[in-house]
Amino acid sequence: MTVQNSEAAPPGRYLRLFDSGQRLGWTYRDPESLRTPFPEPEPQRQPIPVAYENRAHAARLAHEQRKGSTAKVGGGIAALFLLLATVGGTMMVVLAVAAAAATVALVVHAGQSATTAGAHLEAKRAELEHHFQYAWQSWHQRALQHAAAQDQWVRSLDAWGALPAGPGTRRLDIFGGSQRSREGFLTVFGTSTLQQQPLIVLDLTQALICEELSALAEVAGVPVDVQLLPSRMAESGILSGLTAQELVDSLVEAVYAGDSEGSRAARALDTRILQQLCGVLGAEVTPARLGAGLRALMGEIDDTDALTRDERNRIADDLLADKNKDQMRDSLLRLASFLHPLERLGAERGGRGPGYLTCIALDFSTGSASTELLADLAVQSVTRRLATFQETAPSVVVALGEQGLQRRYLEQLASVCERRGAQLTVLHPHLREGSQEVIGGGTVGFMKLGNHQEAGIAADFLGRHHSFVLHSLTDTDGTTVSTSLAKTVGSSVSRGTTYSESVTRGSNWGSSSTYQGGDNPFSTSSSSSSGGSHSKTTGTSTSTTHSTNESTSYTTSEGTNTSFARGRQRVYEYAVEPTQLQALADFSLLLVERRPDGSVTVHPADCNPNIVLLDGVSTQPLPCAAPVAPAAPAPHAVQAGYGAGAMP
Repeated sequence: MTVQNSEAAPPGRYLRLFDSGQRLGWTYRDPESLRTPFPEPEPQRQPIPVAYENRAHAARLAHEQRKGSTAKVGGGIAALFLLLATVGGTMMVVLAVAAAAATVALVVHAGQSATTAGAHLEAKRAELEHHFQYAWQSWHQRALQHAAAQDQWVRSLDAWGALPAGPGTRRLDIFGGSQRSREGFLTVFGTSTLQQQPLIVLDLTQALICEELSALAEVAGVPVDVQLLPSRMAESGILSGLTAQELVDSLVEAVYAGDSEGSRAARALDTRILQQLCGVLGAEVTPARLGAGLRALMGEIDDTDALTRDERNRIADDLLADKNKDQMRDSLLRLASFLHPLERLGAERGGRGPGYLTCIALDFSTGSASTELLADLAVQSVTRRLATFQETAPSVVVALGEQGLQRRYLEQLASVCERRGAQLTVLHPHLREGSQEVIGGGTVGFMKLGNHQEAGIAADFLGRHHSFVLHSLTDTDGTTVSTSLAKTVGSSVSRGTTYSESVTRGSNWGSSSTYQGGDNPFSTSSSSSSGGSHSKTTGTSTSTTHSTNESTSYTTSEGTNTSFARGRQRVYEYAVEPTQLQALADFSLLLVERRPDGSVTVHPADCNPNIVLLDGVSTQPLPCAAPVAPAAPAPHAVQAGYGAGAMP
């Protein structure tokens, strides 16, 4: 069992499992991961304003400079007056003393200015240091208050919270896990379900994983009806409330459950035989009376008191002709063989009705044929009861065993649950064959899948995503040397003839008159001239030019090249690797949530019921924790650093 059985953990401490809210397991969140650091930065020492340092430095330089220059000038003047004292007398001595005193006064004044500037600098340094110490102490105090508030807030947070099934979840398939982990899941899920509605558990594992749930339900005061098959089949009520026709149909379906290609004629014949027997038996039809009737049809001796003498004689003599009995002997023998181990089924049930928690479980003491028959009958019984249930439909949990279950029975049960609005949860020990075909019909969860093929199927269902991975590295290092030689030889010949002709023609003319002054105003003289010239020049010249050229050039080049290249390719990888599904812890559960856009969200959880005993466990989903606001800074904290202190 997964629940601890010790005085340190009495059953009463597990009653928190019955708190409201349907849970599939527990999710863990480290409260320390929500701790927020102190947001205020640590105050730093502020530098001294440059003006203070400049003033102190200038005062020191002035003091040094004045001390040297004043001492030289004043000393020289005093010495001069002392020399003149031999001539001038006392007056010169007085002047020498006055010069020396003035020199000392000037030096002292310069020293006082330097001392004052240095004192102002030290005062400012002390003021800034005081502000820094005050700011740091205030900051440190607020940091301690913030840390204390964070400690108190973190201690108040729950580390474990419930993983809800989700609103409107009607179908839940859990694949994989061990018997111990499935028992833990059934305990956590079943106890939380009982808080809001009745629950029917079909435990077909032959490991009694519902024992823990039923024990806790009894401690909590929940009416419990546990039906163990076949060890306590006489107290079972899987056939209670079925009409004679429904009982016949259920028996025939169970007989031919493993033969999907079974002959319809054989099934029809078996149904007809049982219906005729029911007609003779009247309103009281039980497996024991049907078995006794079949033995009477075959002529076997029956020493039970299931039938009266009249019923036995009527069945043996009047129900079937002897010829028909011979033809139906195989069918009669088959029906009698299947009904024989079920004759005590429901014999001691009485008028007891179902409990708020009904557990129908296969125990360890059954053979293979009877186990499958009882399992099929139990599933059909629950399916038919749900179809005719007048009250609010209960939630149904089917824990499959290694032998599995006929797919059509599971589909019929799922169809009835969907029609009635009942929640159906199926625990599959493996992800193969029929289980693989129903994956994705509703919400899906995965526990540890040891087989690598099953883990691969689950990883495919979880989906894949694109990523880019490094697939090649190219490293090239080379040297290239090239040499070229070019030689050019050429010659050219040019000839030319030039013809020139020049013709020059010219003409000139002129006239002049002269006035001669004097006593005779009418005395004048005049002259005129004309002339012309003509010349012509003709010339011819011829030239021939021969040229030859030859050139040779050498070219050499050398180069080094280095390259490093990475190649990446797009690959399609699992969102969750199969090896991760194989390495899950015993109670780990991965709940798969598919969103409308096709993306997949995986919610990890732990379905160990003992988690409820730990500190910091909430039976409700963990809220989104808002961090505690830091302590408000002091009003004068802003002025703790270098502020508006005036420079003197």
